[in-house]
Amino acid sequence: MSLIASSRDCGASVFSEQAEGLDWYRGWRERHGRALRVLHLGNIANNAFNNARIQRQQGIEAYVIAYENYHIMSCPEWEEATFEGDLGNPFFPDWSKVDLGSYQRPDWFASGPLELCCSMIAAQITNQIEQAGKIRRTLEQKRKLASSRSLRSQVMSAGGKVKRAIRRVLSSSVADHARLAAICKVGNGGCSPLKRRDFAAYRSRLAPLAKLFDHFDVIQAYSIDGAWPLLARRPYIAYEHGTLRAIPFQNNRIGRLASTVFLGANHVFVTNIDCIAAARRLGISGDRVTPLPHAFDDKKLVAFKKQNGEIKPPADRVLFFHPARHDWRDADPSLVKGNDRLIRAFASVSREHPRSRLAMIAWGRDLDTSRELVRSFGIDDKVQWLAPMRKPELWRKYLSSHAVLDQFVLPCFGGITFEALALGRRVITNVDFTAAEKFFSKAPPIMSASTEREIAEALCQVIADQVDRRGVGETGSAWIQRYHSAERIVELQLQAYQQHIEPIDRFLTATL
Repeated sequence: MSLIASSRDCGASVFSEQAEGLDWYRGWRERHGRALRVLHLGNIANNAFNNARIQRQQGIEAYVIAYENYHIMSCPEWEEATFEGDLGNPFFPDWSKVDLGSYQRPDWFASGPLELCCSMIAAQITNQIEQAGKIRRTLEQKRKLASSRSLRSQVMSAGGKVKRAIRRVLSSSVADHARLAAICKVGNGGCSPLKRRDFAAYRSRLAPLAKLFDHFDVIQAYSIDGAWPLLARRPYIAYEHGTLRAIPFQNNRIGRLASTVFLGANHVFVTNIDCIAAARRLGISGDRVTPLPHAFDDKKLVAFKKQNGEIKPPADRVLFFHPARHDWRDADPSLVKGNDRLIRAFASVSREHPRSRLAMIAWGRDLDTSRELVRSFGIDDKVQWLAPMRKPELWRKYLSSHAVLDQFVLPCFGGITFEALALGRRVITNVDFTAAEKFFSKAPPIMSASTEREIAEALCQVIADQVDRRGVGETGSAWIQRYHSAERIVELQLQAYQQHIEPIDRFLTATL
């Protein structure tokens, strides 16, 4: 029995039925004589950066404030630059250690101390180009200092924490607490009543952002950073990337904060299939939720595949590639990947099919335990451990593999699956086809597996059809273009923007 969802009509696009947002935006732009201005606030895993980039392809004036998030995978260089070498600590990468060629960060992206980020974006959006450039250079110096992890940088970091702590104390009692507590109380998170100090950290840093918000038509806040527009009484879109799965239901400060931020949003973008149910459970009405595919530029991968058409899977063996981090012993299902299930399944399959090989990335909290598990099965000669890769290297490895394996615990998927599908690779991961059908309008042609036995069956399916005569890989590529393209992702966002911008436009027109 096939483990793949039926996908015969992947070629029948639903996008044409949902092009209302782009049509609306063209009309809005003509009426206002300018581009829509969107502020993306927060940038975990480059979700804001990627969203802003594909929005700009459609003529939207999108900006990103990543503030004090220096992680390597929250940097534009990780997505766009070509480089080799060791950047050091991934949480504080030193980009001066590698040759980035002529690459420059886009002028619409700000990362570093929050106040400087706000000043840079304000100068940029008001066309004070020289001032924006000056602040951008200061931000670069601040990032270099933070990445150095020198005594000076640590003293400055500690000083910043002390200042913020003082501000939190001074701002802990604010008159609008009753409003926020009422929002939190409406939800079904099961948290204790909201406390004044829960929003203190965000409230103490609100001033520079409150001024900046005036320049934007839409504020799109990631994770719990919606706390800022909520405090400023501004409309905002809340963007979850796994944030809704468990956090709002925790009876602690973060839980109460997350619950209030998502319940107080004008609209919520849910990017994980399983988090639709969590949004409903929390008490967010369905008309305020848009299932939104992860920020993703399919055109980049299509172009990459064409440029690297000579890369093919080997003919003398069957190569499986598992790039997910090794994290399988934690009790939190949001973190674990089920790597042990794959290793056990592969050990069993490789005994019957000695030409099979498994390549994995050497990263994650349980890496040493995974290595030991491989050794215990005596399959070291069939397993290849690879160093963490940049995107081009990763994509080449996808193209040279017969199948890509994501994670096997949660029935949802992210970047690994989407990129592999876009490159025409078969994918084995855990997916709830019914939920995926509702989320995307059509379930992707994925080989679904969760248990050790299901994973082994999926591996055997690939081995039995080594050259993919069934065309599963190409069907996946077609599915991405129809249901997960950059254009569709922007379209869905514009539809949500339209819902809260049009009433404002009507009000302003009526009062003129």
